[in-house]
Amino acid sequence: MEKGETSRIQDQRDEERAGFVKEGKTMPGTPWRRYRWGIVLALTLALLGCSGGDEPTLTGTWTGTIQDSLAGTGTALFTFSQTGSNVSGTWQFTFSNPANNAVGTLSGTAGNPAIALTLSAAQAQACSFTVVANFDDDDHVTGTYTTFNCTLSQSGSLDVHRQ
Repeated sequence: MEKGETSRIQDQRDEERAGFVKEGKTMPGTPWRRYRWGIVLALTLALLGCSGGDEPTLTGTWTGTIQDSLAGTGTALFTFSQTGSNVSGTWQFTFSNPANNAVGTLSGTAGNPAIALTLSAAQAQACSFTVVANFDDDDHVTGTYTTFNCTLSQSGSLDVHRQ
């Protein structure tokens, strides 16, 4: 056997061991096929790692409309401070009849997309509310509210945007 032929046979054996040859023929691109799912997995994990900080936050001022079962249509103003999933702040509902206006403090939790809040009224005779809402996107929240620990049954919906 000549030296060049020995080298070629050795190269073919190396390819066979590495899985690059099928039925005596070389298969171009086989290394990519062999590792493609590993590459796809690595890229997917890298992209997911980059998007981890994109959780929406309520921090800031939000305004919008509310539709109340007793007071009708009004405006809502929320000022939120969020640390982790914990939320605190203030709220204000304003209606055409000032007797229905209410203000107070709030507390609760916010995740993605679920938000759960307790709105505590500042006035002793006013009702407090529980709010269940969702982020529709980073700057838009919709949800519903109901009274609790109150003789008056009141509920409504809210639609607010970040300012």
